[in-house]
This record gives sequence, structure tokens and C-alpha cells, in this order.
Amino acid sequence: MNYRLHENGWTTIIDDVDFKTVTQDDVNQIARLIATNTLVIVKKQFLTVADEVRVTKMFKDPFVFDPTDPERDGYKDAIVPNSEGFLIRVTGAKDEHGNAGFAGDNDELKWHCNDSNRSQRRSIVWLSGEKGTAGSRTTWNNNILSYNDLDQTWKEKVAPIKARMKHWRNNDDNVPGEEYWTPNIVHTNIAGITGLFFPFLQIHGLVGVPVTEIDETMEYLTEHTTQEKYLYHHDWEDGDITLSEQWLGIHKRWAFPHMASRLLHRIVFNFPDQDYTK
Repeated sequence: MNYRLHENGWTTIIDDVDFKTVTQDDVNQIARLIATNTLVIVKKQFLTVADEVRVTKMFKDPFVFDPTDPERDGYKDAIVPNSEGFLIRVTGAKDEHGNAGFAGDNDELKWHCNDSNRSQRRSIVWLSGEKGTAGSRTTWNNNILSYNDLDQTWKEKVAPIKARMKHWRNNDDNVPGEEYWTPNIVHTNIAGITGLFFPFLQIHGLVGVPVTEIDETMEYLTEHTTQEKYLYHHDWEDGDITLSEQWLGIHKRWAFPHMASRLLHRIVFNFPDQDYTK
């Protein structure tokens, strides 16, 4: 499998793989690239739902969306038929029952990562551009690079800090009866690579920081991690697939006026079992 790096030096682009015929060895190699570089782009992939289900099962612990789960209410009408609950429609388009997909508004979908409020979260998001994607844009950052560029004073400052995570559906307070999750913001991933877990728009507060320094710390890290030098802007074309690591990077979708015509498929899963430190 041949791949190249984008001019930013970290986004990985694979030109010679076909997900219709990938083997487990191919998927394992792709997973290594996701773990080390945080984002892999594969173009010109026009897959059936059955193709996507087959590839999903080559990863680990794919999330199965249950339409009866009240905590996943926003997804229940977006599950792709015959996908075993793995695939979600990301679109403003309505299905044959008149139901729009998930995240179908035309507005910007601000910086976030998968299930930032949950400790049992999946580590990879797959997005597949099905149709109507031209003209839309998604941006990812790389919090391995942003962490590496912190000076020693800031590295020492952030080392003990934990994030107090907001619930996705409630930006002002916790959901009654649900405990806050407080992960370390300095995180070492499955490949032994250290960076920042910093989905700043979902962070309710910081643990291990004097109250008088919380705002300063949040503002500094937010500005630092979203500098242009840590970003990759993806201008979508139909057939594009993006696979992004959800611990050491966040992403946002830019506003797009044609969400009723744009369709992505979204899947979340974990890294397949193998040694990622070699």
C-alpha cells in the first residue's frame, strides 16, 4: 500500500487502496497510519452498504446504534437500512419516511470529537462522502503537533490537568443523575504517542488548575491548538473517505447551504488488535 503526506506533513493520503477488496492486513496498516498521523484520506471509494459493513467488521467494537436508546435519540431516524446499525446518515435530506439524517443543519458544526462526554468512547470516526458533497468542507486539527510545540513550562502546567466534560446535549449543566467524566488532557494513545485531548467546546471546567487560572489556560490552549499550522482543510468530493483518530484531534464542519443534498455515512469503531508501538 502506497501513501503520501499532505503538504502539512501529517495528513495521510492513500491513493492505491480499494475498500471493496481490502484485507485485514490492509486495514491494520491503515489503522497504524491513523494512530500515528491522526487522519487518513482515501479518495474515489464508491461503496455499497454491504461493503462498508464488511470493512467495519475488520476494525474493533463498532458502535451499534439502537433506535430505542433514549440517549441516542438524535440518531434513531438516521440509521442506514441493512447496515446492522453501524452506519448513520449525516444529511439534511429526508428518507422515504420523511426523516432527516443526523447533523443536517446548514450551519457550522463547531469543533468536536466523538462522544467527548463518555469514557467508553470509540477511537475512530469513518466518514464516507456519498453524494452532493462538492463545495462542503471539514477541518481537522492535530493535537500531537500542538502538544509537541508547547514550551516546557506549559507542558509541565498541563501534565496534571483533567478536563471536566460537558454532556453533548446540555452545554450549561450536567444531565441529572449522570456523573461528569474527568479525563487527563495530556493523553497517550494506542501507539504510545502523546498529545492533547482537548475538545474545548465540550469542556465544562478544569480539575487541577487554580480557579483564577482556568480561563487563561482554556483561552491559551484553544488559540494554540487551532493555529493554522495544525489544521487540515478537506474540500469534499463524492467518494472521499476520511478516518480520524478521536483522542488527539478534533474537527469541525463548515457551514454549507446544501445540506439537504449532501449525504455522508458515519461509522465509529476502535482500532483492530495489533501492536501499534513497532
